[in-house]
Amino acid sequence: TPSWIAGAMPSAEELDAKREENIAKKEAERKEKLDAIKAAKAEKAEERRKEEERKAEEKRQADAKQQQLDDLAKKREASIAQKEAERKKKADALKERKKKKQSSKYSKQEILLLKEVYDQYDSDKSGAVSITEMQNALKGGALADSTEAMLNELDKNGDGSVDFKELLKLLYPFATQTDFDVMLAWVAPPEPPPPPPKKELSAAQIEEINKIFSLYDHDGSGGLTVKELKEAMKDTFLSAEELEEMFKSADANENTLLDRREFQALMVSTGMWDADY
Repeated sequence: TPSWIAGAMPSAEELDAKREENIAKKEAERKEKLDAIKAAKAEKAEERRKEEERKAEEKRQADAKQQQLDDLAKKREASIAQKEAERKKKADALKERKKKKQSSKYSKQEILLLKEVYDQYDSDKSGAVSITEMQNALKGGALADSTEAMLNELDKNGDGSVDFKELLKLLYPFATQTDFDVMLAWVAPPEPPPPPPKKELSAAQIEEINKIFSLYDHDGSGGLTVKELKEAMKDTFLSAEELEEMFKSADANENTLLDRREFQALMVSTGMWDADY
C-alpha cells in the first residue's frame, strides 16, 4: 500500500509512476481520437472516390451510347448513299436499254399526236373507239353516214370497236411487228412503280441493334418500357407524343413492353435504321 494512503506524502517514485500513468492514458485517448479522425477522413475519401467512379462510369456509358448512335447514323448515311448510287446506275442503264429498244423508222412525235387525236374520239376512255363514239364525233360532218362502214373496215378482230393498234396497222401497212411494239410503247401509260421489297436487317445490323437494346434495358427484363424507348430515342428530335405513338404501334402483343423483335421491327419501319434488301 502506497505510504501516502496511510497519511504520508507519496514518494518520488510513486509520483513518477502516477504521472507516467496519466501521460499514457492521455496519449491513448489522443491516439484514439486521431485514429477516429483518420478513419472518418478515409471513409469520406472512399465515398468521394466511389462517387467519382460512379460519375466516370455514367459518363463512359453516355459517351458509348452517343458513339453508337453516331456510328449508326454514319453507317446509315453511307448505306443510303451507296443504295442511291446503285439505284441511279440501274435507272440509267434501264433508260439506255429502253432508248435503244424504242427506236423506230417512224416519227415518235407523229405517233404521239395521232394518239392524242384518237383519245379525243375515245370519250369513255376504254382504249377503243366504238361506232357510237365515232358517229358522235363526226355528227354533222360529211363522213357521218359512212362511219359504220369505215369502222367495220378498221375493226379487224370484229369486236365492234377500233383500238389504237388496229388504227396503226391501217395507217402504217408496211410497219413490222417490232415497229408496232415500239409505237405502242411510246403511247403506253407509265408503269406503276414496283412495290418496295421487304426490308430485312443483316446479321451485323441485328447484332448492333441488340447492343443498343441491351444498353437501355436497364432492368434486364428483356423488354423496353416507354420511358426506356424515349431515352434511347432522345437524340432523334421526335416528340414525346410521337414516341408514345410509335411505341403503341410497335407493341404487337400489347404488353406495354417492346421485346427485341418488336424493337428491331420498329427500327426498320421508322427508317431510323437502313435495312438491307
